[in-house]
Amino acid sequence: MPTPPTHERLVARLVADARPVRPLWSPHTRLALWLVLQVLTLGVAVEFGLRQDLGDHLRQPHFLFEVRALVAAGAMAAAVALRGAIPGMGSGRLTVTSSMALVSAAVVLVSLEPANAVRSAGDFMASGAQCLLCILGFSEIPWTALFVAVHRAAPLDPPVMGAYVGAAAFLFAAAAVRIACPIDEEIHLLAWHMVPIASGAALSAIAGARWLDRWRQA
Repeated sequence: MPTPPTHERLVARLVADARPVRPLWSPHTRLALWLVLQVLTLGVAVEFGLRQDLGDHLRQPHFLFEVRALVAAGAMAAAVALRGAIPGMGSGRLTVTSSMALVSAAVVLVSLEPANAVRSAGDFMASGAQCLLCILGFSEIPWTALFVAVHRAAPLDPPVMGAYVGAAAFLFAAAAVRIACPIDEEIHLLAWHMVPIASGAALSAIAGARWLDRWRQA
């Protein structure tokens, strides 16, 4: 029985578009490599940060809990993004709930910092802009690496995976800037350290909707 011409054309197009592929590394391997990159980022913050009393702060449980909560939430968000990019290998609710709980804990801990009066709007904006630029700088390479890793797989929910990519990169960046920034005031930390995390995740979700969906459109 002869095949319809449309079938033959479809098969010919699929054969012409076929390219050799290499299997992806496992999500655990890619997550480990990405975390190595983030360890280097945190090392840069420790080495070149503006905080002169880092040694004293590292002995304060409150400060350590803040940084650890941000780092742990970032690692979990990256794990969700990498596993969610592979159909049938999504992360369980426990991981997602735990990451959200850690972010909430970090926000609560920051809100417990001293609420000193802002000296001037100019100083507040200048110091905040510096921290914002540092967060963007610390997140740029890790975000790109994680976004490309997710893009190489087959995410079924691109906006959500994009949001997790952004959250992971910006949570680690916020942890790095928390280490490096010498300001421990509640308003500064909430406005210039915490808000960029939510903004980065939202912008990354838009990028995910725009670029992570291309594999289905091709």
